[in-house]
Amino acid sequence: MSKKSILISLSVVGVVIVVMIVIGIYKGNSDFFNQFKSFSVMIDNQSDYDLTQIETGVMGGSQGSESEEKSKVVQEYQLASGRKVTIKPDLHLTGEGGIYLKFTDSRGETIKKTICSYTESLSGHSNVTINNDSVNVVEKCS
Repeated sequence: MSKKSILISLSVVGVVIVVMIVIGIYKGNSDFFNQFKSFSVMIDNQSDYDLTQIETGVMGGSQGSESEEKSKVVQEYQLASGRKVTIKPDLHLTGEGGIYLKFTDSRGETIKKTICSYTESLSGHSNVTINNDSVNVVEKCS
């Protein structure tokens, strides 16, 4: 076997190993790749009440406090008790800031919660679980 064919064989084996590692990382931990995608939030409504309005928006950024009003997405629809939804809000940010979630339930109660405390690129994701007496957030944003 010539040196050239040995090098080609080793190169092919190396590429196969790298592909297998990438597939293993993806299947074993899809969060690794999600942090590079546009920001999304999964809302799990475990409360006894339907959600009637969901708003996401940006806090901070180079526009200061006004940026919250300049970059927000309001979705008016029902998210029934016990249901989940994943949304990808079309937000805009200049500089650094955070992302909030504000929702109103069928009783008329409105709650606002930070779901990404720091971001420069509006990427990654957060999981929000809404219960009757608490809102739990797991954020993996960047």
